[in-house]
Amino acid sequence: MNVLKRQHGLFVTVCFVVGFIVGTGIFFLPGRILYEAGGNVTLGVAAWVIGGLMIAPCVYMFGVFAGRYEKMHGFVDYAEAIVGKKYGYLAGWFFAVMYQPAGYAIIAWITSGFTATLAGMVPGDEIYLPFRFFISAFFMAMAFVMNYLAPKIPVKFNIATTLARMIPLVLMGTVGVVIGLFASNGSSGAEINFVPALSATTQTYTGNANLFAAISATAFAFNGWQASLAFNTEVKDSKRNFPIALMLGFGLIIVIYVLYFIGVTTASPESATIMMQGGGANFAQGTREAFTHVFGRAGNALVFFMIISGLGILNACCLGMGRAMYALARRDTGPIPDRIGVLDPVTNVPNTSMVMAVGIGFLWLSVIFANTVGWFGALTFSLPDFYNFGFFGLLVPIFVVYAVKLKKWLPLLAAGGAGFMFTTYWLGSLRHAAVYAGLFIVLGGIGFCFNRFKQ
Repeated sequence: MNVLKRQHGLFVTVCFVVGFIVGTGIFFLPGRILYEAGGNVTLGVAAWVIGGLMIAPCVYMFGVFAGRYEKMHGFVDYAEAIVGKKYGYLAGWFFAVMYQPAGYAIIAWITSGFTATLAGMVPGDEIYLPFRFFISAFFMAMAFVMNYLAPKIPVKFNIATTLARMIPLVLMGTVGVVIGLFASNGSSGAEINFVPALSATTQTYTGNANLFAAISATAFAFNGWQASLAFNTEVKDSKRNFPIALMLGFGLIIVIYVLYFIGVTTASPESATIMMQGGGANFAQGTREAFTHVFGRAGNALVFFMIISGLGILNACCLGMGRAMYALARRDTGPIPDRIGVLDPVTNVPNTSMVMAVGIGFLWLSVIFANTVGWFGALTFSLPDFYNFGFFGLLVPIFVVYAVKLKKWLPLLAAGGAGFMFTTYWLGSLRHAAVYAGLFIVLGGIGFCFNRFKQ
């Protein structure tokens, strides 16, 4: 009783990994990375490659862990088995409260922005932010209802939307690259620098490139593979299939993202100019302009792919986060484990865990709204950067302890990659990193209090 069934093969597992990674973020992050790189596409490509190479050893080591440790919710399994039960609980609490519910709210918020664009709204309209808040809440509620009442449909929906959201990436990563590299002016797209064209049109542009900020931004685009770890005990022959799915899915994503970035930033100088004005709305609008330039009127359909992509990753987030608090309860930790650790006898889904995760997700949605309107003042922070900051910070001790125990050097390479990504947040913005650290400590402390008084 209360044990999840093994029901997913290798193909579905790869779709889970790719589906968790490819979200709405890839449709606006190229603009942010180009902005952080000072308009230099070559530096932007370097940021993508460095970010991917820093995270790849972490993914590989988690593939190794998947072949050695298996209990419930991969990340918690590895932290618990390698470092200890208390650290495993902290890792599980991080996923249950900070990582997955926050990601759920972020994806809903981004998707609502694309929906507002489709409805003809622009930032600054009086109803723009209230509209986004309520549409985000609606999307979150619908994903929850589908996962709660018909858990077999979300798995199929994840596969379908994963394939659908790959279409614009592959198209721009091929056609866009050709147009950018072999433009009529004869210059190589990989060497294009848009600074001269921007100096007269962009007031916010300073001409300074921040490679560390660009690298840390790629973490959000590569983000998601760790969420797929929640399904390790639901994969057939998981000790073989899960590591393969992790490495295959992540390697495919690195190649696609680099090609897509080159295509979307070099196909149209006008779109790059919009991106360089800064801000999420301009990043998304610049991407849309690039697609329209390359594909004509058909490029306007990009906004539909953005929304489909958002709904697909939102569904995937709901699938994963419903297992997080359940994983703690199965270990007799966290709040009310006797109730949260129970599966629905009909659907085989941890309903109570899912309800709690969705509730926490709505709290994070409120934080996003407050951040956007400036209610936090000087303490305003980037929620995606916050949970990636916490994740990479948690990874370092796991890899170091594993390397010491087994006397192997490869885990130290993964520790270096995770440590490098963690450090980029401090180098990118010391003030924001300090806020992230304080918030993590406070929420982690609350988690241990809940565990102490779990009844």
